Amino acid sequence: MRAVERLHSIQFKLTGTFLLLLLPLVFVSVFANDYSQRIMDGQISDRTRGALMTTVEYVEQLTKNMDQQTLLIGSNPNVVNVWNGFDDPLSPDHLYELHTVQQQLSALTNVNGAIKEAFILHGNSENGLSTMNGGIKWPGVNKEAWFKRTIDASGGLVVYVPTASNPAGSGYLDKDNIYFARLLDVLSRNREPNVLVLSVDKSSFRQIIQHLQTSDNMNISLYYNDEFVLETNTPRKQTASGAGPKDLSIEAGNGVWSIQLQQPRVELFKLSLQLQQFTYWIILVSVVLAVWAAWLVYAAIAKPLRQLSGAFKQFSGGNLSVRVAHRRKDEFGYVMNGFNRMAEAQRQMIEDDYEKELRLAKSEFSLLQSQINPHFLYNTLDSIYSVALKHKVGEISEMVINLARFFRVSLGKGRETFTLEETMQHLMYYIRVQQLRSEHFTVDIRLDERTKPIALLKLLLQPIVENAIVHGLERNVQGGELWIRSILEASMLRIEVEDTGKGIAPDKLADIRRELDLITSKSYRLSAASPSSTYFGLKNVKSRVKLYYGEQADVTIESLYGEGTKVTLVIPLAEEELP
Repeated sequence: MRAVERLHSIQFKLTGTFLLLLLPLVFVSVFANDYSQRIMDGQISDRTRGALMTTVEYVEQLTKNMDQQTLLIGSNPNVVNVWNGFDDPLSPDHLYELHTVQQQLSALTNVNGAIKEAFILHGNSENGLSTMNGGIKWPGVNKEAWFKRTIDASGGLVVYVPTASNPAGSGYLDKDNIYFARLLDVLSRNREPNVLVLSVDKSSFRQIIQHLQTSDNMNISLYYNDEFVLETNTPRKQTASGAGPKDLSIEAGNGVWSIQLQQPRVELFKLSLQLQQFTYWIILVSVVLAVWAAWLVYAAIAKPLRQLSGAFKQFSGGNLSVRVAHRRKDEFGYVMNGFNRMAEAQRQMIEDDYEKELRLAKSEFSLLQSQINPHFLYNTLDSIYSVALKHKVGEISEMVINLARFFRVSLGKGRETFTLEETMQHLMYYIRVQQLRSEHFTVDIRLDERTKPIALLKLLLQPIVENAIVHGLERNVQGGELWIRSILEASMLRIEVEDTGKGIAPDKLADIRRELDLITSKSYRLSAASPSSTYFGLKNVKSRVKLYYGEQADVTIESLYGEGTKVTLVIPLAEEELP
């Protein structure tokens, strides 16, 4: 409830209005920062990708150079003839030819500084010749994967990069080198499994891509057929996708060789981030100023209205002595003075009207009781007279005693209410009088134990019981039964008076209900001031319960012609009256 009141408060509306005025500024600032960031991101990505593509071309050019060198040596007859047609080229009979081949390979490595080592392997004998180690023996070389790939390439260049997922499988190949292999005698159709291999240090490739690195936090990685080759820097903590969540990652390649650049965005957009943070600080300060300005406006304008609103709530809640204390000389002071004068006049008027209403209610209540008592007295005296004529015996004395007791309790020494248990005892005096007059009906009283101590206005049940006996049971020659029950339902007391008499005709029952429906807590004065001669008892009972217990109190009647009638008295109970 308090949350809803705050949403409708003037302070909330003023603050919301000021913040809404800031929305365009916030939107434009955020959009401008984001737009400039995206433009810079795109430009940097395009330029970096162009530089990466240029570097990839350099790497590709180095690969083509290796291709030409291997092709040139692999088609040289002076080299090819030494390895073809021999079971073991390293035998002493071929030392001179081997020396010539080694000179040519050494000349190649001396001319091309990128080539670290060159060697030729004889597949059948698993022997070879190296520029670094001379004659070498390589057991099982023809079973290694890279060697088989070279044979299967049928004279094409094979680039082999030992990686974690593609290990060398040999103690001779080094993971720090990249190997370019080709079959010898590429021009012949009947090729023997002799392979020329050029070893290039990865540092040569690193030098090509190193110029792209502009900061220590940048990392550039080189890949061959999506397999990692080398990188220029130790990578920082990365996500499963490769790049860190705040890194700029750009890739470029030609399908065989590819380069990936990773750099923290903080470095790239350092200046723009400073401008962005400055913008956010301006937005934050603007929001604080807006809230502060809204509070000042609220304190100057809305606070007096809140004082008046609180005073109105207290006054409407029944606090007639509430006043607004202030020292204001402005328009709000004039309104507050007007409220104080209005409250004082209203209090005086309500007190006067309440006293008049109280006096009127008491007089009407006394009138209702005075209307019931004579009516009951006349009926009772008539009953005594009837019995006297009929029996001429001592029953008359018992009737008079019960009648005297009934009137003694009715006077009640000024009491207006009795407990339900006392009311039943009182009512039995009257019922006994009626039983002496007419002995052909019985009485069954069943009270809920919880209802017995509940206070009940006196003389409420007597008119209802009188109607049940006089208009119901006495007209039934065969006799009948009278039932009185009390039930406690939630916060309601229900008292039912039911008889097995003649019942009420449908048209008359509808007329009774229509007359009773006209009686409410607002209209009881009319029925009391101008009582109708018809249905006098029921109408007076309903008028009294409406007057005393309020609008929720009610009197209902149900009847089946020829079977009986049930009248129900419904009385609301206050919380302190509940058992």
